[in-house]
Amino acid sequence: MKRKLQYSSRHLMFATAFVAVAIWSITTTIARTRQNIEASQSTYAARLVAQMCVAHMKANGDAWPKDWEELHDDFAPCLARSGQTWTFAELNGRVGVAWNFNPKDDQLGLESSSVVWVASDPTQEFYGIHPNEIVSQYLATTIDSGG
Repeated sequence: MKRKLQYSSRHLMFATAFVAVAIWSITTTIARTRQNIEASQSTYAARLVAQMCVAHMKANGDAWPKDWEELHDDFAPCLARSGQTWTFAELNGRVGVAWNFNPKDDQLGLESSSVVWVASDPTQEFYGIHPNEIVSQYLATTIDSGG
């Protein structure tokens, strides 16, 4: 004789709860992973923009760029060195820049203010070099060399 499987309502509720928790866990993990990838990409973008600002200063007597258009010429060479695939418009949407920054007035005061940041989260933590450090290192080199 075959034995019929019988499920009690308690077993069905347990199975349903288990599946619901598993789906929630997977969905949460995917969302967090996407968020971490996005944050990581944005930090790379901010570093690229800081490098573009430095390239602009090198080519323009250490003058800080006034807007995104002034960085347009620096985009292609810096992008090629970075190995990334952003468009200029994507950087504009991802990264904030303090266009009113004057490196001649505030050459090493970057610790207290931010000149390049992640637009979606200005308090974004950076692992590795911070975009302000890229600018600060250039300015320190310029000061040391009498530039």
